Amino acid sequence: MCAADSPAPQTGPSGTRIPSVIIIRSWPKIVMMVPTLALSLICGVVMAVWGDRAAPAEFSPIHYAGLAFLLMLAVNLTMLLYDLNLRGFIIVALLIVSVVLVLFLLEQRQWAVWRSLAGIFGVRVFANSAFYFMFALVLLFNLLIAWVITRFNFWKIEHNEIIIHKGFMHEQERHPTAQARFKLVIEDVVEYALMGSGTLVFYFGDSKTEHRLPTVLFVHRKARMLDEILGRLAVIDTRAG
Repeated sequence: MCAADSPAPQTGPSGTRIPSVIIIRSWPKIVMMVPTLALSLICGVVMAVWGDRAAPAEFSPIHYAGLAFLLMLAVNLTMLLYDLNLRGFIIVALLIVSVVLVLFLLEQRQWAVWRSLAGIFGVRVFANSAFYFMFALVLLFNLLIAWVITRFNFWKIEHNEIIIHKGFMHEQERHPTAQARFKLVIEDVVEYALMGSGTLVFYFGDSKTEHRLPTVLFVHRKARMLDEILGRLAVIDTRAG
């Protein structure tokens, strides 16, 4: 369908603008490394400013920057490996609270727990600014590849059909919009809290198939747009009948 043939957006009963075309992209998991990218740039600036001023025998911003970078990197890599649903998130949160309470109880018994932990985590970890900037450059390169992939692999939902674009050869799969249903699934609450990421599961009545779109950014906004365009179709079909 050419741009001139596309229907103009309409306004729903609540006054909201109903889109005529929706583009949905499923991103690779590397997009969840954006926090590490941001922190690596911050740490690079910290090292460029304070790297030559810090005395090696005392704690300084460069040591805190190194520990923060390693912590963020560990959390991001864990996010890539595991999907933490709501039940798992609650369990992990309760375990952390329990550990903190146990440490406080041990401290009350004069075990000097906090001083021991300070000695363990007091390791002086640091790298120069070139390391952080090169790490950020590698992440940026991979994010650029992910962006290019999503330009060739995406879904286009129109008023009468759903077009699935696949690969660099512009392969297409088409399904009628009127027979399509979808549901929204939040498989990882940490990813959702970070970038509003979730999974859209589509059911096509014409082929009796199911398609999953994982790692859809700002998935609730996409779901609302789908509700509007599919709801408009349902009203039109009802009136036609």
